[in-house]
Amino acid sequence: MLFARFGQRFWMAALFAAVSSCTVSTARAEQLPASLRGTWRITRILPTTNSGCWTREQAQSLVGTTLTYGQSSMRWRGGLVPLEDIYTRVVSAEDFSKENAAPQPASFAQLGVRAAELVEVDMQHEDAAVLPASTEIPGDSVLMVAPGRIVVSACGVYYEATHAKSLERASLARSGHVRSSGR
Repeated sequence: MLFARFGQRFWMAALFAAVSSCTVSTARAEQLPASLRGTWRITRILPTTNSGCWTREQAQSLVGTTLTYGQSSMRWRGGLVPLEDIYTRVVSAEDFSKENAAPQPASFAQLGVRAAELVEVDMQHEDAAVLPASTEIPGDSVLMVAPGRIVVSACGVYYEATHAKSLERASLARSGHVRSSGR
């Protein structure tokens, strides 16, 4: 009888611990970095040696499209993609090449990155069939390269994207319509 009571208490404690750890892990959802929030325009394909699953024409069709990031969702080509979770981590140049293993993996140098490490933001969502040959949504994994510049990928193709605010300022500067702040 003593063993039965001990066993019951043990399993109740184990169940409580399991439920508590599930509650704690869901409460740890990370925030989207403030510098990523807003609208980004995919400006060009970055030349890399890795292989992708699209033709050049399919890959090129993403250039000029926009990505919009918010805490609970992202948008691409007008479609709203609810985000289930967000993870951030620091990735080194060496780890990036290892994780993108291929006969000739992409490298930071090919992406125009001179830093030894970058912050990567990985947005979790349900699979979606928005592109041929892939359930990926472009921009659901982001390398934070510099203020106003990110690198996104889809189907093994890497793209540079520029923050819409940066594009607007550059456009105004080229046209000579930059407003003075009065300072």
